[in-house]
Amino acid sequence: MNLPQNPIFIVGYPRSGTTLLQRLLAAQPGLYTFPETHYFNVIEKTIRWEKEDRESIPRSSLATVFENIEKKMDFRFSDLEIKTLHRQAEKKQLSSKTLFEYIVTRHLLNLYPEITDMASFRWMEKTPNHAHFLERILEMYPRAQVLHILRHPVPAIYSRKLKFPFNRETPVTELARRWNRMLLDVERFQQRHPAQIFTLRYEDLVQELEKQLQSVADFLNVRFDFKTLIPFKQKQEQNAGLLILPSETWKMEDLRLEIADTNDKYHGLIPAADIAAIEEIVRDNMSRCGYGSFGRE
Repeated sequence: MNLPQNPIFIVGYPRSGTTLLQRLLAAQPGLYTFPETHYFNVIEKTIRWEKEDRESIPRSSLATVFENIEKKMDFRFSDLEIKTLHRQAEKKQLSSKTLFEYIVTRHLLNLYPEITDMASFRWMEKTPNHAHFLERILEMYPRAQVLHILRHPVPAIYSRKLKFPFNRETPVTELARRWNRMLLDVERFQQRHPAQIFTLRYEDLVQELEKQLQSVADFLNVRFDFKTLIPFKQKQEQNAGLLILPSETWKMEDLRLEIADTNDKYHGLIPAADIAAIEEIVRDNMSRCGYGSFGRE
């Protein structure tokens, strides 16, 4: 099936509300989504391109690509699909976009059997670190729209450190530098393509839900049915498996939370020395985004 070519990509620093925004939008008719693919920040980077051909995926790269897809997405191709993809690669007909859309289509058809017409909806991909690959995404999808969500860097960074097993030993100073790098990458993209990206703040979203979602709906040019927000919590718990991979245990905890600003729980939890170390690195960018010192908020 031919996928619509006007997808929505949701990006932002990890633990900044990307999953919440994804779930809110997925509750709307005609918007469909699936678990994170990590395609541009992990999978595509493992392709060993031939020097004379940067379009067709070499068949010799497929084993590594399939291994990383399974590892990052908990996604397995059938034997028939593997044979088909190998045959396409052998004929120089398997581009990176073709492979990505193969994954997206499989997700959509598996998760939403009610879809019969691929042209009658919009699909959303949410991988926070795709914020570093927005130019590449736009190269593939010139009509794509990007939603970028921000959160105060101190609770975002500390939540990342506490929730992600692979970041528990990472110094907060390194995580702060990553917050800076992501923001600057997004801002550079925004300067080049202002009409194709919309930035909102997590704190504003949870405090002014309908107002912020209406702004998102206006940007996406979609109709937003606010009645879906009433049964949202019950629905998201029922459909948790649609968006959460088995390895993402921290997201199951988030499902049990009400839609509310969770920054407050970090006051008194984060050592003052860590707050000072983070803010020393992010201060200028944090201030430009409208955030004051976390210790004094």
